[in-house]
Order: sequence, then C-alpha cells, then structure tokens
Amino acid sequence: MYYGKKYKTKEELITAIETYLEYYTNKRVQRKLGVLTPMEYHTMKLQNAA
Repeated sequence: MYYGKKYKTKEELITAIETYLEYYTNKRVQRKLGVLTPMEYHTMKLQNAA
C-alpha cells in the first residue's frame, strides 16, 4: 500500500495508515478464521469463553 507512494503531509500518511488498519482488522475476511474478519473472530471467541 505504501511502497513507491509519496505523501505530501504527515496527516496524509497518518490517514492512510489508519484507513489500512481499519480494513485489515475489520473488513478483511480470512479463510483460516472461517471466512470471518479478525475482529468478528475475536468477538466470537470472547462470547464463547464467557
């Protein structure tokens, strides 16, 4: 995502990182997790443990 890209301001870089982290944690589905996002899987495991 960042390779070869130049950001004009520190704020642009911070926004890009935050956007990527949001995607990576909350929107990216994983087959190893039963086609859930990491956050969905984490929430499911917490509910099962309680």
